[in-house]
This record gives sequence, structure tokens and C-alpha cells, in this order.
Amino acid sequence: MTSRERLRLTLSRSLPDRVPIVDVTFWPETLYRWRQEGMPTGVEPDDYFALDRIERLTFDGSLCLPTQVLEETEQWRVRRDANGVVTKEWRDWTVSYAPPVRLDCLVKTWDDWLRVKDRLRVSPHRLSEPAVQTYFDWRKEDRFVVVAPTEPMWFLIEGLTGYKVGLPLLIEQPDLAADILNTYTDFVLGMCQLCVDEGITFDGLWFFSDLCYKNGMLFSPRCYRELLLSCHRKIKAWCEAQNIPLILHCDGDMRQFLPLLIEAGFDCVQPLEARCGNDVRELKRLYGTRIVFFGNISADVMAYGSDAEIEAEIAAKVTVAKEGGGYIYHSDHSIPPTVSLTRYTKVIQLVREHGAYHKR
Repeated sequence: MTSRERLRLTLSRSLPDRVPIVDVTFWPETLYRWRQEGMPTGVEPDDYFALDRIERLTFDGSLCLPTQVLEETEQWRVRRDANGVVTKEWRDWTVSYAPPVRLDCLVKTWDDWLRVKDRLRVSPHRLSEPAVQTYFDWRKEDRFVVVAPTEPMWFLIEGLTGYKVGLPLLIEQPDLAADILNTYTDFVLGMCQLCVDEGITFDGLWFFSDLCYKNGMLFSPRCYRELLLSCHRKIKAWCEAQNIPLILHCDGDMRQFLPLLIEAGFDCVQPLEARCGNDVRELKRLYGTRIVFFGNISADVMAYGSDAEIEAEIAAKVTVAKEGGGYIYHSDHSIPPTVSLTRYTKVIQLVREHGAYHKR
């Protein structure tokens, strides 16, 4: 069975030959460590461990404003990005995986938004030629390919304003928030349809949008229903027309959020951070017939647990989560440099062992 077949069956909650094995993010420091420990230079973990790959095609979802470096030292730079947001970041991302610090934003009021709103035009120029060529290369290799646009709320609170401006705006100016969310939803769907019209089809739509933190949702369920639910349902309707699943990456404690995501029509959630209280065994019992789970294997246990503890983590969670289909292995976040090459090798071995389906 190919990776693409395995993933498609799992996302439809059918039984493949085994649980798909996917890890999306390995820290730069992790790869440096592993190459010191024996992983060949020039070989990526997906190939070295024969993981199931999910390829992501993206397009430029920004306001396309001019970018500018405002200040720079040997270690960091301050720049204004294509959404008008000013950030401070490390110059060398291979040294640190730390996210940038947001210092200022362009859009704070209705007038600010109206000055830039029309810049969100659907255009083939937002899809780069190298991305298109890479897509067709993936298809020749029968890869599982998703489109990964920016999710509308994530565009608002992360891409456009930052939390300090964006989260209060949801309460203090809900009409402005709604206009931004609806405008961006239509823009995303327009770009996705443009891709399809150009012969670029997908196996799924995957949003990366951290709408929770360690104690729960970033905003209330009422706020979600009033501002965002209709946007997500509109996106789900497009996915249904394409016969593809709708997937959400969301860090943090998702337990309060999950029923709302199911109501909106999401088909799969990832990565289910264990350190935030998510436990796929309990979630499977509550929602396993309605949504696919993707992740929840603790990176902390991988790094600091004994061999017995990591085997218990994988055996207990994978055995329960795979029951009846609908589970994809992934760490509960990403793979940090505290996880050795030997330990990760053991993790993948255990997932293959406990994730097999023995069909009669």
C-alpha cells in the first residue's frame, strides 16, 4: 500500500494496512544532532525513516505590501513584512527555532483595514512557478498533496495584527473582525479554486492555526460561533465539493474546541499536545466516530522517558486510537533536539509494531 493510499483511507476512517507515520517538523538543532549521531548528511528524516509524507502546497496569502528591513545586527533583524507587521527575529533560523517578536502592525481600525482590503485579490501571480513545478513532481511520485493556506482567524490575529491587537478586536470591534474573516475566507477559496482550475488538485486542505493555548481556546465558544463558524463551514463546503478532507493543526488544549470543530465539519485535528492535557484515548472514546486524530505521542516522553515509558506511551495510545481506523501517528508537537537519533529510531519501530492492522 502506498503512503497516499494509506493516508486517504485513514482520513476517511477506513482501515489501511497500518497507521500512517508522519512527523512534519524537525528542529534545525535536531537535524544537526542526528547528523552527528549517524544520520547521513543530505538525507532527510522522511527518507531515512521511510515516513509517510504529506506534501504542502502554499500560495502568497499576504497583502503583498512592500517589505523593508528597519534595523539589523549580526544576530537579529527588525523588518516590516508583506502584511505591514513589524517583527524582530533571529537572522539565522538554523540556529534557533524561536518565533519572531511582533512589535507593531498596520491594521488596527476600520480605516486601516479599508485602505488595504482590496489588496487581497485572487491572482495566479500568488502561486510561484517553482511551487507549481514541485507540485507536478510530487504527483509523478504519487505523493499525498494538500493545499495549506492561512486560516482566516490566524490571518487576523497572527498575520495581520498580532494577539495584543487582534484578540481585543474580536470583542471590541466584532463587525471589523467579521469583515476581515469573511473577506479572507473568500480570498482563500478563490485561490484554492484557481489552483483547481489550473489542474492543481489536492488530497486535502490543511490549516495551521494555533487557536488554543495551554489552558484552552484563545476566545470563547460564543465568539467562535458568532464570527468564525460560518467561515469554516463555507470552507468545508468547498472541500466537500472537491471530495477532500479538511484538516486543522492547532496547538494547545483542544478539549473545549473539538466539539466546535466537529460542528464546523473538520475531518482531522493535529497535533494534540499531550503537555496541554489532550489524551487521544479519551478523545477517541468521545469523538472517534466523527473525526480523525493525528498525533499526541509525547515528545517529552520521547526525550526524557525510559525505554519502558516510551513503549507504554506508544502502545497505550496507538492501540486505542487506531481502533476502527482514523488515527495518524505524529508527535504531540514537533521533534526537538532533546530527542536522540537512537530514541527516535525506537519510536518509529514501536509505532510500526503497534500500529499494524491485522485484517482477517
